[in-house]
Order: sequence, then C-alpha cells, then structure tokens
Amino acid sequence: MLVIARDELKKIRYFLQGYGRELDRRLFDFLFINGSAESVIEELEKYQNLDGGFGNGLEPDFKLPDSSPMATSVAFQYIENLGVRNRDLDEIVAKAIAYFDKTFVPDRAGWYAVPGEVNNFPHTPWWHFVEDEGMCAIDKNWGNPTAEIIGYLNKYRQYSGLDVESITSNAISYFNSVNDFNSFHEVFCFVSLHNLLDSEKAGKLEPRIFEAVDLLTSKDEDEWQDEYVAKPLDFARDSSRTFGISPSLIDRNLDCYVDTLQKRGKIKPSWSKSFYDGELASSWDEWILIGTVRALLALERHGRIIG
Repeated sequence: MLVIARDELKKIRYFLQGYGRELDRRLFDFLFINGSAESVIEELEKYQNLDGGFGNGLEPDFKLPDSSPMATSVAFQYIENLGVRNRDLDEIVAKAIAYFDKTFVPDRAGWYAVPGEVNNFPHTPWWHFVEDEGMCAIDKNWGNPTAEIIGYLNKYRQYSGLDVESITSNAISYFNSVNDFNSFHEVFCFVSLHNLLDSEKAGKLEPRIFEAVDLLTSKDEDEWQDEYVAKPLDFARDSSRTFGISPSLIDRNLDCYVDTLQKRGKIKPSWSKSFYDGELASSWDEWILIGTVRALLALERHGRIIG
C-alpha cells in the first residue's frame, strides 16, 4: 500500500506555487498545512455577487462574471470541503440559497446550469448556450447540477422558501426512472445529493446509484491517466461510502494518485489542453491545482496520508 507522509505535503504545496488561484492555495493550506478557514472564506466571498449567486470564473471553464446555478453549486463544494460553520459563512450560505430559490425553474423542476450571457465571455464548448434550445449541452442531463443543488437545499433548508420535500421526492423519482446512465457527471451530482440526505431518502437512491457506478466506473489505469473517464474515487469519496466499488479497485486508484504525486507533484487534468487557449489559458493551471487538492482529499479520507 502506497502512502504519502504528511511532511511531503509541503513539498507538493511548494511545487504548485505557480499553479491555480489564491482560493485553491488557501484551501490546500487549510486542509493540509494548518491554514485558517477564515482565509478561505474571505477569498471565496470575492466570487459571490450581490444577488447571492456565484460567478466571476469560479467554475474555471467559463469566465462569466454574472451568477449561475453551476458556479454557485461549485461554491458549495468549497463550503462542504471546509466543514466549518461561522457567522460569515452562514451569511454567504443564506444568500446563496436565496439565489437558488430565485433561479428555480418550476417547469423544469430544477435549474439550468448557466444563463445565455455565458456566450459573451470565454468558455469551453460544453458551456456554450444554444439559443434555440434554451440551454447548454450540460443541461441535457437534468440532474447536473440540479440534483447536487437539491442536496444543499436539504442541508440548509432553514434558508430556503422552496418546497424542498417535494423537489427532493421528484429528484428521487427521476433518478429511479432513468433508463440509460449516459452522464457520469449527472451521477456525481446524485452521489452528492445522496450524501446530504437523511438515511431514509438516501436509501431510495442507493440501488440505482450502485447500478450506475458499476456501469460507469473505469477499471483501466491507463484510462485514468489519459482519458476523460469516471475513476473509482470520483464516486467513493471516502471510505464509508463506496457504492459497491471493490476495495481492490479503490486501492489501485489510491496507489495511482500516490505514485503520480510522488513522481510529478501534481495531478493534471485527463481531458485535452487544446480547449484552453487565449483568455482560457489560465484555466488549465487552475484545474491542475483543483485536481491535486481533490486527489489529496481522497487520500486523506481513505487513510493514505500518514504522520
């Protein structure tokens, strides 16, 4: 079993000095090098707009300054990784939930990922808003980001004026009626929802999550390095919820992360760099830091960082 010694984390942090954003550097420091939660919150707040939503390039693949449900869901990923509560963070959360309330689309029973204004700013092709369809390509799978957002509404329902119970019930019914799982991103969002629900509601999702995870998880280590696939640890985010993925497969993925970090000091994206040029060039380096933090979090939660 390969492991990373805690004192190696400072070396990785030093290696990553030239990559990414201040927000992700501060998150790295908080999670692994005794940085403060307050410093992360201070930086995250810079991405929040007056309407309560988040924008300003928080999701690296589109530089829309205006708020979007997708970027706001990304903000909550940072909040969940912090795992703390204080007055400043509660205020940020309350405003963001109010934004979700305002942007809920009743006819969709959920949210569209981005508004049409995304086209006016640098963005990767999958975020391009198609006017005739009234959505971007991501929105063809209803649960991304709607299912994840519903998870946050459940956790912070004291701030929401929506009928959270009804919306949640609809999401569970939708997922249980899906015939073909063709988007691992959508399943990621349902895993996030599952992890934020009470045990009774989460149990109603589990049989189909197990089925989807078994279908969509790549078991090929070469694919993990060079192709855009769902890896075991994308689903098995901690050791207590592995959704039927075999322990040996999870161990292989953990070993792969440790080996890569010890050899290269970073985790690079497994999708093509060709999408990132011009004003999007910085996004590639942002993804390197984000991906490295995610890998280290997985290692931490599976007991592979020691000392």
